[in-house]
Amino acid sequence: MDFVLEMKKQIPGYEEESGDYLLPCKYVDNDPYKSKRYVISEYVETKNAKNYNLRALKNRFNNFTEVVNIMENVQKVDIALMEDAPSNWAYLPLPNEEQLISLMASIENIGLINPIILLSHPNYDKYDVIEGKSRVLALKSLYKRSPLEKYRYPVCFILDSEKVDEYYIRSLILDLNFKYRAIPQDIFIRMILERAELLKRSKQRRGESNIAEILAKEFLMSKSSIYNYLVLGKLTEEIKTLLFEKRITLQIARIFARVSHEIQKLILENIDFKDINCLHRIKFIIGDGSVKDPEKIKGFIEKSKYVVPDKISFNVTVNKKLLSKTCETLIDLKKYASMNFSGIMGDNANRFCKITFDQNIIKYYLEQNLMDEKAVKKLMAKTLREILSK
Repeated sequence: MDFVLEMKKQIPGYEEESGDYLLPCKYVDNDPYKSKRYVISEYVETKNAKNYNLRALKNRFNNFTEVVNIMENVQKVDIALMEDAPSNWAYLPLPNEEQLISLMASIENIGLINPIILLSHPNYDKYDVIEGKSRVLALKSLYKRSPLEKYRYPVCFILDSEKVDEYYIRSLILDLNFKYRAIPQDIFIRMILERAELLKRSKQRRGESNIAEILAKEFLMSKSSIYNYLVLGKLTEEIKTLLFEKRITLQIARIFARVSHEIQKLILENIDFKDINCLHRIKFIIGDGSVKDPEKIKGFIEKSKYVVPDKISFNVTVNKKLLSKTCETLIDLKKYASMNFSGIMGDNANRFCKITFDQNIIKYYLEQNLMDEKAVKKLMAKTLREILSK
């Protein structure tokens, strides 16, 4: 692993990322974000790199076919020697202030129950934190407040970077940190796609169905839900990059997945990036994905600049003294929508004027006869007949 560390030092920002890029980091030329990121040049394999890669492949085979004894090397390690693992390996969110205080209280009262897992490197006296980043943060805070030995030298399991493969370590990080409901959606998407890529690279003969089945069990989800995420694999590297950088939403990404890589890239290269998350415009450009003519797509992109959303929501709060007048006005608006527009798309006024309200609060007005059930029904009515009913 010393070779890898030397290579890292030659790359700007090496302290942040390391190893293979399992997830995309690619930009179209007109992406304003491109100039802010260092783009890695084409890799040329040297003799040292070739020897390292051969060792890595051997370790990978052994790690994934035999059980790695994580508890083989147990030591007490100075927290000052612990560093964060590369950000593209360990990217899960840290605890908030309340969670950190709770963790500190737990360590203070009952001690460190789960040892921290560290990765050692030859010719380097510091360790990467593979599992236990939050605990290290809590221990450092406790030691700063109370400089006790038990906080400074916690018990750790130490893995040797020359014996344990990068893919095994990254799989270990995902497995040990997986807490489905505590993970933000963007991080969850990244975990699923990175885990899928790790499975493809570290195991032989892994088809999409087989990978989906494994992921469904690991992430406690149905295979159909996993496929909804794996469809993002149809995206270009540039759009995946936008997704992982949280610059486009999952909904937008799924719409892009309807069209070919060529069309995806064409849209990116011609759209104004301030509109990249504009749902109504992206929907207008891509539609159901059936249009494949580049010139037509360019025409849609140009026309999309003048497209506005079909609907808008207002949140209006009124005093109870205005309740009767408000209901009367809204019912008239709904009646107008039903009489003038509902015939275009069927007898459903809600498609043009849908009124929602807090029914838990309305019941108190009903109890005091400040409004009646008929008015409530008319506010919720779909058809003209229901609105005009007496």
